[in-house]
Amino acid sequence: MVKYREIEGGIEILNTDDFDPKSILDCGQVFRYKPTDFGYILYAGVQKVEIFCQKTIKIMCKDKNFLINYFDLNTDYAKIKLVLKKEHILQNAIEFGKGIRILKQQPLEMIISFIISANNNIPRIKGIIEKLCVSFGEKFDDYYGFPTLEQLSKIDVEFFRNIGCGYRSEYLVSTIKLLQGFDLNSLYTIPTHEARKALMSLKGVGRKVADCILLFAYGKTDVFPADIWILHAYEQLNGKNNLSALKVSEYFSKRFGKYSGYAQQYMYYAKRENNIF
Repeated sequence: MVKYREIEGGIEILNTDDFDPKSILDCGQVFRYKPTDFGYILYAGVQKVEIFCQKTIKIMCKDKNFLINYFDLNTDYAKIKLVLKKEHILQNAIEFGKGIRILKQQPLEMIISFIISANNNIPRIKGIIEKLCVSFGEKFDDYYGFPTLEQLSKIDVEFFRNIGCGYRSEYLVSTIKLLQGFDLNSLYTIPTHEARKALMSLKGVGRKVADCILLFAYGKTDVFPADIWILHAYEQLNGKNNLSALKVSEYFSKRFGKYSGYAQQYMYYAKRENNIF
């Protein structure tokens, strides 16, 4: 269990074996953050989070309970890593990304963000999402929140095209319209395969995007999103055999079971950042 204590205006992380801001932010699960002289600034929904990286890590936000939930601080990642390290293929990846934690993010933000992310690169994704927030999100002191569904419903295809969404523009407008009759909270309590099917009924949400949403918004850790980095890792481990992303995802989720999402994050980060495997 990561050790932390509440301080004025936030929380302080007392050990970093299970908490590393760079690993958490750079492992593909979040887009609204930027490095600063003191560490990072992160935006989540309507919250602004400042992460100070010093001898200890201080995370400042108006809502301390939000921080504890968002960073999943009450989950014992040390135990999860002990289980996954029994798989020899993950040992080096876990050591490299030992401070990763899977964030508990808002479903609406994840749906829109990961539709935008399809066949896209991270700097461009971050720029598009920032333009979306500045144009339609609520203005706070020095930042903008992620737009609500009501705010998103005012956006037309032309706007999405103008901020660089390309062919995804039509998907976004269609999905936003569908979401107005969609109970996003219901997906927390239903089985993963049913939640995936519901998400894939939305335009622009294929298997990989659905699994990212299930993992990063709904905490369904039995999924294993497979992108190009995971495919490369699979080929290095098992040899080139032209398996589809779906088959690779199914292979790893069967192998790692309820810990699949954690394994995916360690594998993805290690492959992309350090070419481990």
